[in-house]
Amino acid sequence: MNNNNSILTRVAITITPRLNNALYSSLFQQCGGITGFFQESDANIKLLFKENNLTNIQPERSLWLQQAEEELKNMEKHHIQICGIEDPNYPHLLKHCADAPLVLFYKGTLKADESKNIAIVGTRKATELGKTRVRNILQQLADMGYRPNIISGLAYGIDIAAHSACLRLGLRAQAVVGHGLHMVYPASHKNIAEKILAQGGTLLSEFPTCAPIHPTNFLQRNRIVAGMSEAVLVAESPVKGGAMSTARQALSYSRNVLAIPGRPEDSNYTGCNMLIKQNIAALVENVSDILEAVNWEPIPTRPHQTSIDFFSASNDEDLIKQTLTNAGEQNIDQLHQLTRIPVHDLSVLLLKLELEGIVTQLPGKCYSLI
Repeated sequence: MNNNNSILTRVAITITPRLNNALYSSLFQQCGGITGFFQESDANIKLLFKENNLTNIQPERSLWLQQAEEELKNMEKHHIQICGIEDPNYPHLLKHCADAPLVLFYKGTLKADESKNIAIVGTRKATELGKTRVRNILQQLADMGYRPNIISGLAYGIDIAAHSACLRLGLRAQAVVGHGLHMVYPASHKNIAEKILAQGGTLLSEFPTCAPIHPTNFLQRNRIVAGMSEAVLVAESPVKGGAMSTARQALSYSRNVLAIPGRPEDSNYTGCNMLIKQNIAALVENVSDILEAVNWEPIPTRPHQTSIDFFSASNDEDLIKQTLTNAGEQNIDQLHQLTRIPVHDLSVLLLKLELEGIVTQLPGKCYSLI
């Protein structure tokens, strides 16, 4: 079959979710691959289904191919791409999970690099304290020079707090959803999803657009969140919830599980406290605890400037001026993300440029060229 037919057969496998699972990769290997599966005789397929304990699935291959043709039209309409487990851009950590999806749908940028990957998960009914803790941890990681991929599920609460912080800090966000990528659920997060894509992030799903939305989809997608990550941080969770499911999946994949503790009387943290008490999760009080758990090498930082030299210019000053010329008005956090100049040094340089009449400070601690 040609490449177009290969794509068609990949999509067709996703029509039956149970087959879109590496646990059944042996079935396709016996056929010479997914494309070969659709070329086998009916008699051989029935025999292979029986051997692979799939007797409760009717092998309606012609119907699946017809539905896949419609799915390809929807994919083109909504700019959805497809990635197979054997492709070089398939998430490299997920690839080694026994039950990884054989085929993923995605929008945005998907690359199987060796970048650091952390999942941040938690309750949909997050407190302001929980969301603030997430924002602070990501701010500290960014300030220390780390640029991890942050993986979450685009849900209310902790998920969206993590994604929003990534957008503010210029970190790469990857959102794994439990439905087709022709839509965003909840709809109120559509704007965040669009910004994730605009900033070089990714929306991921194992579900085609024709798949019905079912509560079990969201539990199923939790294994992808866990499988893509070096570590899963449970930021705030009661004993029952999707975050706890993700933590258990991470444990089964031998990933690091981390949890932020809370007061014993706070029901929103009973899950976190239980994970720590049972030695499932490492206790996280600050970003140093995360770095110790994942064993990331420290990133060298430049020494802070301790005085202002008003008589010499620097490459950093030129970089600030060029950035403000290209990007327009920016606050100090945005300038830090665009220039990678340490915040302390950046403050000193902005003051110098302001005194020289080159930049002006605007309301909201924003800066622009005069």
